[in-house]
Amino acid sequence: MKKNKLLVGFLLSALFLVGCQKSDDKSATPTGKSVNVEQLATRVRGKYEDDSKADYSGEKLNVKRDENLKLDIGFDPKDKGMKDFTEVVEIFQDSDLTQIFSTQFELNDNHTEIQVKPWKSPVAAISTLDLKQDVDGNETGAHHLFDKGEGKDWGNLPTLYMAVYVDLETGDKLDKPIVTPVNIKNEIEQEVKVKMTIGDDGLPVFSWDKVKDADYYYVVSLDYSNEKGYNNQQAFVQGQTDKLNWSPKDATHLRTYKVSELERRDAENVKKYGAGTDPIKQDSSTFDDTHYAVIAVSSKGTSAMSNALSKSEMSKRIVYTQEVGLTSEEEGKSLVDDYQKLPAYAWVTMCDGALVQKWIDYKFDKAEEKTETWGEYAKDDMSDLKATKVDIVDIPYQISGTGYTGHGRVQDYDKKSVKEDLKALKVRQDKLANKGGSKDATVTTASDKDKSKDKNQSTGTEISDDQKITANSALSEYLAITMMGGETVIDLSDFPEAQSQEVLVDAWQEATYQNPLILGVDGAKISTDGKTMLISYEDSQADMLRKQGEIKKEVTKVVKEIIKPDMTDLQKEYAINAYLTKIAEYDDAALENAEKNDFKKVDEKFNDSFTPYGVLINKVGVCASYASAFKLLADEAKLDAIVVTGYLDGEVPHAWNKVKIGNEWAIVDATNNDNDMVNNALLNLPNKSSQKVLVEDDRYVINSKLSAYKASDSDADKEFYHVEKKFFDQDKVATELVAQLNKNGKATLRTTYELDDTQFGIIGQKVASSIQSEKLQGFYWMGVIYLTTEGK
Repeated sequence: MKKNKLLVGFLLSALFLVGCQKSDDKSATPTGKSVNVEQLATRVRGKYEDDSKADYSGEKLNVKRDENLKLDIGFDPKDKGMKDFTEVVEIFQDSDLTQIFSTQFELNDNHTEIQVKPWKSPVAAISTLDLKQDVDGNETGAHHLFDKGEGKDWGNLPTLYMAVYVDLETGDKLDKPIVTPVNIKNEIEQEVKVKMTIGDDGLPVFSWDKVKDADYYYVVSLDYSNEKGYNNQQAFVQGQTDKLNWSPKDATHLRTYKVSELERRDAENVKKYGAGTDPIKQDSSTFDDTHYAVIAVSSKGTSAMSNALSKSEMSKRIVYTQEVGLTSEEEGKSLVDDYQKLPAYAWVTMCDGALVQKWIDYKFDKAEEKTETWGEYAKDDMSDLKATKVDIVDIPYQISGTGYTGHGRVQDYDKKSVKEDLKALKVRQDKLANKGGSKDATVTTASDKDKSKDKNQSTGTEISDDQKITANSALSEYLAITMMGGETVIDLSDFPEAQSQEVLVDAWQEATYQNPLILGVDGAKISTDGKTMLISYEDSQADMLRKQGEIKKEVTKVVKEIIKPDMTDLQKEYAINAYLTKIAEYDDAALENAEKNDFKKVDEKFNDSFTPYGVLINKVGVCASYASAFKLLADEAKLDAIVVTGYLDGEVPHAWNKVKIGNEWAIVDATNNDNDMVNNALLNLPNKSSQKVLVEDDRYVINSKLSAYKASDSDADKEFYHVEKKFFDQDKVATELVAQLNKNGKATLRTTYELDDTQFGIIGQKVASSIQSEKLQGFYWMGVIYLTTEGK
């Protein structure tokens, strides 16, 4: 069944979290045996032992923001020839131990205790700059709010990591540092979790849940260095609100480019920066990025800062300006003599400087017939100017993901068929529309009541070990195997690194997304001691295992049908993509149901549309179902593939795949490749071009492995239109389009990915002069040109 949905990016899974595939050939291979959960941890840890850069203590420290860390020692550092206390212990901002947190040290008189103290000024403290004197915590002369004095405040980072390099009793150097997470207890203890979406006006909207004891919230920005993190940086207030969301007045401060992709074409910029299309970034000699976060505030103090949102990443999703100069029409107005000649897309520049096409959302319910008075003249001096009344159909529109609006206008129209013609235009636009959304899921802290409910359900359980597991860490593999067995209570006591919520969530995301037979995970909670993870599922364990059996049987059958022994990896990829686009239909009903429920849940009957069961068994699903089905088919076909998550056009949550062809990763989006106008437009698109449409997040792979999955920019030997010999340079594509139109009445070919309105117009004129058909119409997207003479 053909779904005819271009750019349908819908990822409504209770788990909009991600994972990845092995990069070091440690995926578990099927053994066909059952494994006892209690023995599983030991077996898995043995596979990854050599990979760990540090050992975790298995403990977690909780300290007040003005409390020192104390280490009892059984040696004298001076006797050991140590010149600095950092030879004994250091504090880091990140679990990878790459970003040092500046500290002070103090050794007691008996040389039996080292105190680790905050640096002179607290990190991520809220700056008083531009704040009124009467705001909470603003003491006269203080540089930050709630000033506790020099060296007496850890600041607003929620978690730090203490690395001990020696045996604290003997002073002997350890083979690996022992790491202990340190949770900073702020005056407001509840954590703040913020997300960013794109509002109807195209501006970012920061939102969060209500925080207990908070009177209001500050939205802050902090300078960030890849090497130093936030070290010695203050948080500067960008906004204050007592609501649970905030949006800036404009996107100016989120712009990251100095010269945009479009501006690179200017002669002066070519002379200054050389030929090229990459935007020139703004100068920054000190910092690599700016991060935005939310801090809850009361009269007594603050919470820790929320999760940080990267300006450089947000800039890929936020529109900066409309590029009117790239269209042949007057700004805000498109005048044509045929509905199908109205533009399908408009050009915009994103805040990162990239030039992107955005879908035009025509407001058909507001379309109306009008009579306008136009001035007409033939002479250059306008001496023959006269007023003429013209009948038109006016269709208001908004450019998707922006606040830009305008009007499409049709003249010389048939008054008897206005409704029919508008309906035909709507059908075209619906085929090209971006649709999507997700139900957010977070890892939260469980109560004792939560833990007791299922405390006996996992002990001694036997789970099947007959499925390939994709993982990059021991913890990720362990979680994948246990969740694939439907375990609701997972013992983490053999994984001391799980005491770091950052490490645990990273591994949990990877396990969930890269092992699609883990069906319908509804959420997760961590016990207060950090040694148990509670998982909830949409289905019972019995139903999950039943569905897994059906899926595995179907995957085996399909691969036998579509994959031949002599196929190359590229041919396997094409075969899987072709199969999915042929048999699957996008689930519009599931999308509508999610919209009705504000993307927080869906009715039970739509659950399967977000797992591989939907596409593979029911033959209907959303993008999460397509991507996970692709992964399972690829695994069975012995084709390296991963699931990728992010945003479609920067605004719609979405899932797609990457496939390893040769030694390079290639991008494939089966959800979007099924379209009878611009089919397979996202089949092995170069990485640089794909970023205009598919904006990755960092959740689909554990952070330390992100760089291993970067896709290739090469296309000549992989990209669909190149391989099928349907790619032509701009000076040759018109001739080929004419040939296809004469033969089939329609044509779909690709030329340069940067094709714009002016260039498309030139190509269209060449085709029109050869075809001589009044019915010629079409559009283009990402360099794919669709033309037809079969219109009305």
